[in-house]
Amino acid sequence: MRLYDAPQGPDPDFGFALLRPRAKDRSNLTADLARAKLQPRQPTAAEQRSDGLWPITACSSRIVTAPRTSVEPDALEAIFHGYDSKIRPHQKLLAVVLTMKFSHDWQSGDILSIVGAYALEKLALGRSLTSMAVVHMPGEELSGRRPHAHCVVLARVHRASGWCELHRDLVSKNAQTLFRDEWRAFEAEWAPRFRDR
Repeated sequence: MRLYDAPQGPDPDFGFALLRPRAKDRSNLTADLARAKLQPRQPTAAEQRSDGLWPITACSSRIVTAPRTSVEPDALEAIFHGYDSKIRPHQKLLAVVLTMKFSHDWQSGDILSIVGAYALEKLALGRSLTSMAVVHMPGEELSGRRPHAHCVVLARVHRASGWCELHRDLVSKNAQTLFRDEWRAFEAEWAPRFRDR
């Protein structure tokens, strides 16, 4: 699986990466991406699941589905494999990964809440996009890297009728700036609510 960083370059607090299908074999699937984000470290033998479902080693995660869609919200495998089964040969973008970085004084539950609220308001309700928020706490693995969340956004509009067109905001030339600025405004409004208690 290969992600392509956005052309405008890195930002210290916000990442924007694209998942495109590989031209030769049409691999590079969203299920592989989702599983990689859910497993920042290799699952131990004890963490392997006998039911065939993905073991999760990330701190926490949440699926945020577009309204009026017919998916089981806890069925991660079904959502991503189902999406991959609908990839069209001429589809140029599969998903986008938004990465939101936080300072070390944020707790994982608060990170999931604020990123989940963003995914609900701006992605699901605002654009009819289904996404998955995953929180990574690198300090748990003895790393000094900052806590962060990945928001894996499936690129096709999700309606009651199924997976539809690519969302215009995700394929626009200024997509990285649009989503970065939107996140910053959302965070500026919501982050104080987690701090002033």
